[in-house]
Amino acid sequence: GAIREPMFISRHFLYFIFLGLFWGISQSLYKAMALQDMPISHVIVYAGFGVGAGLVVVARLSGTRLDFSRQVLWFGLGCAVLLNVPFAIGLYLIRHLPATEMALIVSTAPFFNYAIALATGRENAVPRRLLAVAAGFVSSAILILSREGILSGQISWWTLAAFSAPIMYTGYNWFAAHFWPRDRDVYSIGASESFWSGLLAVPFMLYFAAPWGPSTPELLAYWTVLVAGILWIIERIAFFTLIRDKGAVYTIQAVYVSTPAAVLFAIFFYGGGADIWLWISLSVLMLALWLNNTGSAVRPVIATQPSS
Repeated sequence: GAIREPMFISRHFLYFIFLGLFWGISQSLYKAMALQDMPISHVIVYAGFGVGAGLVVVARLSGTRLDFSRQVLWFGLGCAVLLNVPFAIGLYLIRHLPATEMALIVSTAPFFNYAIALATGRENAVPRRLLAVAAGFVSSAILILSREGILSGQISWWTLAAFSAPIMYTGYNWFAAHFWPRDRDVYSIGASESFWSGLLAVPFMLYFAAPWGPSTPELLAYWTVLVAGILWIIERIAFFTLIRDKGAVYTIQAVYVSTPAAVLFAIFFYGGGADIWLWISLSVLMLALWLNNTGSAVRPVIATQPSS
């Protein structure tokens, strides 16, 4: 017992760190796709089928018996729709925004989750978390108003539009929390969601960006999709393992790693876009995340971070 326990803790800590770093690097990876003019439908189709196949292989290697019952398939379909609409919007908007800004915007998702839960009666009004939502709003306002110059009085409409993604992710979170099929394994759920994601995007790919058409990038450009697919497979396994073994409250703390990491990754890979107002926005956002994820008010609920 004295030897195995530290190994157990270490494994979960490594999962935790990987989760935060993956959530952090995601926006930089999506920016790389945008810079190579990767069609959005190609990302969803190839990554969807690739991640689904990867989860099936991992399930087989782990001895897990896959379950593609009607309930699992319907749940996977709902998840695929609710996940990929905001995901596609995010992939489009990051073509018009620095990765640093998009990283901060996506990190505001927990506040929208709480606001929706409050409005629908699923959460109680707790002063600490209301203050967190207010701080999150201030952080967002700083970001929106400072992009065109804080004294200009102008609003950055691209930045404002980008908040539609984390707002819509709340639908995915609510669906996943309320309709998760009881006693179903994460590999079957993840594979169902991924296969549906790829399948639903095929018509859009054939109509808007057929693989044999002029909009298809060179084969080497697909390294971004390959890397994302591999990381998504590991992310799903790490995420659901932490949810199962440590609980949602512990898992969602990975935002403390992902939020500053996202900004630092974006600055490292792309430079620029990191003025004093962005750092102020980040600081206020970290305060908001701390308020939102600490204290006795936090109730263990399903924590879902979009592909992120």
